[in-house]
Amino acid sequence: GVIRDGKGNWILGYNHFLGKRSVIVAKLWGILDGLLLLQKQGYNEVIIQSDNLEIIVSISDSNIEGPNATLIRRIQQILANEEKWSLI
Repeated sequence: GVIRDGKGNWILGYNHFLGKRSVIVAKLWGILDGLLLLQKQGYNEVIIQSDNLEIIVSISDSNIEGPNATLIRRIQQILANEEKWSLI
């Protein structure tokens, strides 16, 4: 993943070895890892940008069920603690 400031300037990049996983799971883990890094850095405004509509819909859905529900709920919990966030 990549974390950028409000002007689009690179702040840091990160990665996480997941082994064999689906694209959806890999993208969700990337978002979660990025959010955790942002929290540690003290940022309180987040824009999550994804090229996958399923990811955006899943994070926005309050009634999550299925194999990725725990991962999505963790992302939602972190976002609930942010002052300002959006999904694009």
